[in-house]
Amino acid sequence: MHFGTLPNGTPVEIFELSSDKMRVQITNFGGRLISLIKDGRDMIVGPKSFEGMLADTCYCGAICGRVANRIAKGKFSIDGTTHQVAINNGPNHLHGGLQGFDSKVWQVQEQSRTHLVLTLHSSDGEENYPGNLEIVATYTLTDETLHLRMEAYTDRATIVNLTNHVYWNLSGKTNIDSMTLEVRASAYTPVDSTNIPDGRILPVKGTDFDLNRPALLGERNSAAHPDTAAGLDHNYVLDSEPGDKIAAILLDPASKHRLIVATDAPGIQVYTGEYLPTPRQGIALEAQSFPDSINEAHFPSIILRPGQSAVRNISWTLR
Repeated sequence: MHFGTLPNGTPVEIFELSSDKMRVQITNFGGRLISLIKDGRDMIVGPKSFEGMLADTCYCGAICGRVANRIAKGKFSIDGTTHQVAINNGPNHLHGGLQGFDSKVWQVQEQSRTHLVLTLHSSDGEENYPGNLEIVATYTLTDETLHLRMEAYTDRATIVNLTNHVYWNLSGKTNIDSMTLEVRASAYTPVDSTNIPDGRILPVKGTDFDLNRPALLGERNSAAHPDTAAGLDHNYVLDSEPGDKIAAILLDPASKHRLIVATDAPGIQVYTGEYLPTPRQGIALEAQSFPDSINEAHFPSIILRPGQSAVRNISWTLR
């Protein structure tokens, strides 16, 4: 169904997936999740109109890349060659640059009641990244679970870190403070003043970052927890398990609605939405590799070479 037209005349579409339990809307502009309706309530925060989506600066519901999260000073090297990408977040590079995958019109390859396949070509040199990149993103809805599989292929060594940047609010309230969050991670990566990891991987035990037991988000955003009082925008190192693993559980105690995020990613960025138009209106749980991985040799590699594939699986189960 037609959703809108970009200033350059390119049409944008909106698609609906449905099961007996949920209804999901997705647009091919940025591969964005627009809404997820469960029990009559939209659990996704972000603009619902085409005009609102074009004005969005918070990556609401979008597939982010070529490299999601931050690259320190926008600089990295592959095989001895240094590359400089855009500086668009303080002194650093964020979510693919000035025109990342979140602002691209993806091609629609397949669509059914429960299935949507989108593809994107990213040219060699786009946003100053090396290599032609082909990306396939597949959304599949089954019962109470929405699954996203992203695959990328290149003809030249490059870097890839894909995620979806959907914001959640299960409570229907104006902020996330009444919800609890559990993150199955024993460690996190501390950051400097510009949100770049300082290279350490530290245990969460005994710190404000420990979310191994469900924590009330409003409590963590308080003077009682000085390290998280300004909100969370941190990468958690997920406990290693083969295949997809449960990474996070978000719960609204009042309605009992529960979101279970599972992924094969090594990390999850927990961002409590302090810079949303309405601060803390939603929480982003971004399954991905670590921020600035390309510049930290002991972080999971995000280098992709010809003949390889970069695959990221994320599923959201809402009960």
